[in-house]
Amino acid sequence: MNDSLIADYLRDLLDELADVASFTIEGRQSFEMDAKTHKAVIRSYEVIGEIAKRLPQSARDGAPDVDWRKLIGFRDFLAHNYDKIVLRTVWDAVEDLPNLKAAVEAMLATLDAAEDEDKSEE
Repeated sequence: MNDSLIADYLRDLLDELADVASFTIEGRQSFEMDAKTHKAVIRSYEVIGEIAKRLPQSARDGAPDVDWRKLIGFRDFLAHNYDKIVLRTVWDAVEDLPNLKAAVEAMLATLDAAEDEDKSEE
């Protein structure tokens, strides 16, 4: 997989994370009381996990602080166990969002820097 496609995936991840942040801006209590917000956040985490699945292991290795396996497993759980979803677990993921966002931004910055270096060598 080329770096351009990986960068696209990382940008998509950042878009989804921004959506989750905007959906949950009013806090946990509002999140817990609004079924539409539950569904929106859960769907975004399904997409986040799917993007994580598509990233090659070599890209995931660039962010060892992210528990990629857990993130992908969370996606699979949300997609296949609608009847067992606990909102507190979803909210825990929301609370960890800044850490995931920082890791993805760092990965993207590394890719962008490598791309800029490649261009300067041409």
